[in-house]
Amino acid sequence: MNPTGAFRERLEEAWTELRENLGRSLLQVFGVVLGVASVLGGFSITDSQRRKSDELYIKLGGLDKLAVRPSALVHEGQPTALQAANLGLRTEDGERGEALDGSTVMAMQFRRQIHVRIRSPYADLERSVIGIGADFIPMEGYSVERGRAFSAIELEQGAPVAILGTEAVSVFFPSGHAIGQTMTVGDVPVTVVGVFAERMFQFSEKDGRNLFAWRNRFIVVPAAFAQKRLQGDAYRRVDSVSFKIPQLDAMTRFGQNLRSLLLSSHRLEEDFRLDDISKRRAKAHSQEKVYDLVFLLSGILALLGGGIVNVNITMASLQDRIREVGVKMAIGASGREIFLGFMTEALLLTALGGLLGLVLGVAFSWVITSTLGIPLFMTVSSFLWAFLLAGLSGFVFALFPAWRASRLSPMEALHYE
Repeated sequence: MNPTGAFRERLEEAWTELRENLGRSLLQVFGVVLGVASVLGGFSITDSQRRKSDELYIKLGGLDKLAVRPSALVHEGQPTALQAANLGLRTEDGERGEALDGSTVMAMQFRRQIHVRIRSPYADLERSVIGIGADFIPMEGYSVERGRAFSAIELEQGAPVAILGTEAVSVFFPSGHAIGQTMTVGDVPVTVVGVFAERMFQFSEKDGRNLFAWRNRFIVVPAAFAQKRLQGDAYRRVDSVSFKIPQLDAMTRFGQNLRSLLLSSHRLEEDFRLDDISKRRAKAHSQEKVYDLVFLLSGILALLGGGIVNVNITMASLQDRIREVGVKMAIGASGREIFLGFMTEALLLTALGGLLGLVLGVAFSWVITSTLGIPLFMTVSSFLWAFLLAGLSGFVFALFPAWRASRLSPMEALHYE
């Protein structure tokens, strides 16, 4: 008998044994099904949440940004004399940072937010106006749906022009015809030259809340206009500066160089903080890995419990099959063949349980993600982890019963009642 034929014969015998003892087989496969479904379902749910979070970061303008903001300690605590004497974060800091490494920095934007009185023929409200730099619109994921963006000359000279979000248009120009209209920002007449496309993002379809609704309230003007005309700030202070760095491996090096540059221009006082979005995302993902570990452990525990049950059931069934084993040995089957036969049966049972567990895991994941209102996302690695753990469990827990069967004495087995 060649190896292929021997394996086929063992496989057929194992299948016959499982079919003839269906109730026992179902009990043995139950633990495998639960373990595989738990691992696959847990990984898929966290993968789906992670993918949705990444989608949010991308819609916010991407993961490849390094932001600089004034240190919270300066605003919330008591600043030192040097910190009080510093001019703060300025447009100049962004421009010098961009020139620091032209091959690494693909874009730079800054913003300055001011709360002022805004008037139009239809509304008179206190609202926030945001002064922006040239790369603000693409870096923050905006697009101008109607009208146009600011020209380079308007940005440089601080021209009295504005672009509105859709909510701001509905408030100050309810008719929807905002392009070319004039509104008063502070005491300065400003011409509306563009309208942003509506920003929309729902983390959960069932929730129905637009997490970007506040972004549709934006009224943006050139930063130079906000700094000089609205605030009279000759130093052109800003609330944040962001750099777009597509090469994430260069982010750390650029951050270190930028920190040194800012320290030198801020009198060696670290009155600013760097916010690496990719690191923030990595930290969030590391926290999500805790859930992966919890689901993995729950799956392993289910497989261990099922494995122990399988050992007991197999050892009990061995008592009923002692004469069968004795007959096989009497007609020439070696202990190795008996061992391989029991192992084949156990692994076939595990494979069937694993496949059923994968189906159950997919169904479980779909139900949970549908309840949460997020799209289901599954990776090949989740399937592999679940199936490999099931295979390992089935192999380990089959070793002892198969070894016991292979060590039976043919004479004792044939005389066993």
